[in-house]
Amino acid sequence: MKTLFLLLLSCLLAVNFSAAATIPPHPRLLVTDTDWKNLRNKMTSDPIVKNIVSTTISRADSTIDAPLLERTLTGRRLLSVSRDAIQYILDLSAAYKITGNRKYLTRARAELLNICSFSDWNPEHHLDTAEMQTAVAIGYDWLYHDISAEDRKVIVAALLEKGLKTTIEHKSVLSRGNNWNQVCNGGVTFSSIALMELHPETSKTALELVRKGIPIALKEGYTPEGSYAEGGGYWSYGTEFSILTHEACRTAHLPDPGIKSYPGFLQSGDFLVQVYGTSSELFNYGDNKESPLGPIPAAVWMARETQNAHLLEMISPKFLIPSPKSLSRFHILAAFWYPAKNTTQIKKYPTHFISAGISPIAIHRSGFQSSDLFLGIKAGKAKVNHGHMDAGSFVIDWQGERWASDFGAQSYHSLEKLGFVLFDMKQDGDRWKAFRLNNFSHNTLTRNGKLHDIDGTATILSSTPHPQHKTVVDLSETLDLPKNATATRTFQMNTMTNPPSITITDEISNLKPTETITWHMLTSAKTTKSGDHQFLLSQNKKSATLILESARASSTVTPVTPPQAHDDVPIGYTSIHMTAQPDDSGKIQIKATFSPK
Repeated sequence: MKTLFLLLLSCLLAVNFSAAATIPPHPRLLVTDTDWKNLRNKMTSDPIVKNIVSTTISRADSTIDAPLLERTLTGRRLLSVSRDAIQYILDLSAAYKITGNRKYLTRARAELLNICSFSDWNPEHHLDTAEMQTAVAIGYDWLYHDISAEDRKVIVAALLEKGLKTTIEHKSVLSRGNNWNQVCNGGVTFSSIALMELHPETSKTALELVRKGIPIALKEGYTPEGSYAEGGGYWSYGTEFSILTHEACRTAHLPDPGIKSYPGFLQSGDFLVQVYGTSSELFNYGDNKESPLGPIPAAVWMARETQNAHLLEMISPKFLIPSPKSLSRFHILAAFWYPAKNTTQIKKYPTHFISAGISPIAIHRSGFQSSDLFLGIKAGKAKVNHGHMDAGSFVIDWQGERWASDFGAQSYHSLEKLGFVLFDMKQDGDRWKAFRLNNFSHNTLTRNGKLHDIDGTATILSSTPHPQHKTVVDLSETLDLPKNATATRTFQMNTMTNPPSITITDEISNLKPTETITWHMLTSAKTTKSGDHQFLLSQNKKSATLILESARASSTVTPVTPPQAHDDVPIGYTSIHMTAQPDDSGKIQIKATFSPK
């Protein structure tokens, strides 16, 4: 089905995508003159839209006296500067368009000209160039009639030479199978649209490359049920730029690029709902951070396009009392995308979710309230974009707390400045020397104290909803077992008792007598050992028990400390370990039972 869709999409875009029937006047990127005029009515009728605008203006005020950005690399990246550029220029431009106060225009103009004076936008790490193009193209378009012809000439030259032509020279980034594709195709699309009447041939060439590149990221990134390959945190990044590309083509009167209609793209809003646990924290496998849901403009757009009231109700409160640090650099766009009243319908979500793709997951929950039990399960393999050695790992939420945790990624720069080559996915590569990326820091199994096999795939053999709430994962390849050996991990959530409980049963066969299997779990709860293999967990006046059972095993509980000097480990976490040996038949069974009290 996906192959047929891609073929039809490619044929359609080959004919139409590279040229608009008529070139609309500026502003034509994401927001038109009509949209700006209608925004005042939306602010009057909807308090959330009014708050989005007021927080945008407030953030613009904080930027007025900030120093101009500098072309200062952090390691090999200019990315933080590019992202600040988007925030500054969108906030200031919007504040000027809404209030008419020229102080915002003066500061936005100064930043635009400043960025355009940079020697380059760091094309070797092309995300930086793509995001800088986004900032400059939108600023140029939104402020087109408010800056001088001489200013426009300077900005056009920079967009053309440091943006559009540079991306064409680095065109391989447009056909990658990850979020680079979405971001870089977005950036060059904005530049092309901004300059389409001034440099039609270059814009046409770039848009032809975009036409070819877009389907690659969609195919690699989204499963039919909506799961995003790189996880919930990266969903916001990649999906946001795909939405921006779609919206830019719409407002520029270019043909639909096929993003919105791609199987799984709109369904990814459902994925976003599912991957946030009942602690409100993200199920953060891979390089994703354990973080609460924030005010994500892309989620607002998804709720509007799918008329999904559940998603809207989940995201709306985040816009009413946002933390300044949680605001997206595209925050103002949520005001334009926020759905009108009575245009959405309540969607009832299942308490079981399973996704295939390159990073399979399964989720079980007793409900969607903070008091409910949540179990997130990760399968797949380590050798994927932003992958960790986390196959077989899990997180557990209950009573608004996270009881089994995942650290997520360590700052790339903190490792790269020491010479680590983080994205060389070899078995003996630097990536797996980082504690937070290898299996020793994840809630999974380890065989003989060794790293997981990066090519070994953990397969979800079965996953059934209520009342079974059961998922079985094959870890044989992950643990690099011999051909005649097997390893299965069975998760079961019992929702028929009050309170519900979770059992995790590991069964490994045909091991040699000298082999060992280590079971481990990370928790932020205060943990004490109350029996041979019994542990009492407590946090914020709530408590639970974890009972481990195995015939030939020892167990420990220890504070988590950095194993190596280069490792950055969150403070206050505990590691629970059980190391087991096979019985006379070569089998090991480990049963773990998590019971809220």
